[in-house]
Amino acid sequence: MHITAHYTLTADEALRGARSFKRIWYQVSVGAGVGLVLLGAYSLATGPQRVPGVFLILNGLLFSLLPEAVLRLARRRRGVDAYTPVEVVFDDEGLTLRTEASEGGLPWADFAKIQRQSGFWIFRTAPSRAVLLPERALDAAAATELEVFLRARKLMQ
Repeated sequence: MHITAHYTLTADEALRGARSFKRIWYQVSVGAGVGLVLLGAYSLATGPQRVPGVFLILNGLLFSLLPEAVLRLARRRRGVDAYTPVEVVFDDEGLTLRTEASEGGLPWADFAKIQRQSGFWIFRTAPSRAVLLPERALDAAAATELEVFLRARKLMQ
């Protein structure tokens, strides 16, 4: 197998990709925040002291809003021209990424989990690290060939 893809991420794709990759942690944080807000509202409604309820509500808002705020601030900080063109080469040995400034590769054994989700190929190397490739970077034939290859190696879920 030898597949080459070229793409340049947009700021919106980077935001969607980060949300997709961190989906579980994102949901846990927002869910915990909503739970704290509800607990704080209950405490305010039923308890004689207001401070614990207000404290719970403020912390719940922090848990709920912080993940999205961090992603949006990171996108703004990088600016519009932050994403350079990338070339990705898939072969029997692994995946190689090339930009104007750098080149690096990973063998297939380094990937813990590979999946397609929300318009991205997500190549996880660890729970908090991954290579994100937008599906638009591969044409239909190349995507099918890559998926068949990864399923044969039991890397794709």
